[in-house]
Amino acid sequence: MKITAILVAACLGGLALTACTPTGMVIGTTAVVARSVVQERTMMDALRDTETKLSLENKLLNHSGELFRDVSVDVTEGRVLLTGSVPQREHKIAASRLAWETAGVTAVEDELTVAEDSGTMAYLTDVRISNTLRFGMLTDADISSVNYNVETINRVVHLTGLAKSNDELDRVIRRAQGVKGVERVVSHVLTIDDPRRVHAVATTDANADANFGANPDANLGANPGITTGPITGAATY
Repeated sequence: MKITAILVAACLGGLALTACTPTGMVIGTTAVVARSVVQERTMMDALRDTETKLSLENKLLNHSGELFRDVSVDVTEGRVLLTGSVPQREHKIAASRLAWETAGVTAVEDELTVAEDSGTMAYLTDVRISNTLRFGMLTDADISSVNYNVETINRVVHLTGLAKSNDELDRVIRRAQGVKGVERVVSHVLTIDDPRRVHAVATTDANADANFGANPDANLGANPGITTGPITGAATY
């Protein structure tokens, strides 16, 4: 039953335009499996991450269309990265709370900013920065670009994923720093032999409550706008 649920989630997220027919499920799941084969994550890790991402995005959408639109979600081995710009601090807190309430989440790295809409030109600059870095990584033989995700918010590059070595990660960071317009680079990347990597089965809702408390708001800390959940070692360059 669990495997079926995961495959359905993969279908919904892998190809949004593909109907969830048996054929659609095969295509959607194959997309996730094919990506996991190249990545350092196992196939099951990739499927669990897809299920977790879809579950959290559904929670955001049920909360409000605005929150779903403003918050980007990335999941690597149960670690959630939230990026984007929200209009109010309450929205930032809500996104973090919903992330912690999602089954399968082991850590939340909150990089959401609270600010007025930065405008179309700022958005286009962020897109250019991300695409320039992605292309540079793709054409660099010493970087396994498929293992990385890149998000740029207000000229700040956020990196998440798995590095084969510290040397590879340093190379990615240097490339990011060299892109025109980048003001800062924040790395949430772990190396493949990092002891913090997660290989356990997906966390259940009951376990999540046990780990983070019956009241998720209590885990936000005195300053919920800055850090939520356990500190996972994000580095700023």
